[in-house]
Amino acid sequence: MRGNYEVAVPCKCGIREKQILESKLSFATIPKEFKGHTVENFRTDCYSSPEAAELAEMAKAIAGNYVIQFKEIQETGKGLYFYSAVKGSGKTRLAVSIANDIICKYFVSAKFATTLQILDEIKSSWKANGGETEQKLIQDIIRVPVLVIDDIGVEQSKGWIEERFYNILNGRMIQKKITIFTSNCAIEDLGLDDRIVNRIQKMALPVSFPNESVRATLARQENSELLARLLG
Repeated sequence: MRGNYEVAVPCKCGIREKQILESKLSFATIPKEFKGHTVENFRTDCYSSPEAAELAEMAKAIAGNYVIQFKEIQETGKGLYFYSAVKGSGKTRLAVSIANDIICKYFVSAKFATTLQILDEIKSSWKANGGETEQKLIQDIIRVPVLVIDDIGVEQSKGWIEERFYNILNGRMIQKKITIFTSNCAIEDLGLDDRIVNRIQKMALPVSFPNESVRATLARQENSELLARLLG
């Protein structure tokens, strides 16, 4: 009590903060595969060549400093664009790690979605009777403080698809919302409408990833560790 008023005081045990954090992590819809991953524990020792490892180290350093300087960068609305011609190079892993770190360090809401998931949600809204409308869905996507768009460029180039992506990206650019992209090609090679390409160039710093898949290498290491544990 202060005077005649009741004042809410944060719980010293941190239960409320933990509940808020868990809620934000749940909202992010980050795949279980990437749960608990951070920029700090992103591995660069699994790349086969020194050149690939060096490129991955540079990407990791950029990601780490991005998280550290996030509050200042957030004012600019500038995100990152991770790209590599090879699937399984680690770009999604690092993009999600940034989102995890931002949620945990700054309690800022983030959302993860592939481009195909976004398109599926939009198409589902067309069939909804009294449910979420397409306009509301797009506005909700625009308003998310940090959005990770995975695999941009894999979707088929159709008029309605490009129009929706333009609306989403233009809205996020205007509102200076942070967007982190991953792709199998450089921004200028996306093959999308010039309006979309120009906005991505404005919204994100391109960061090159090694053209090497480490997914199989990591799978072999994990299997070896599991086998050793099971054999005692």
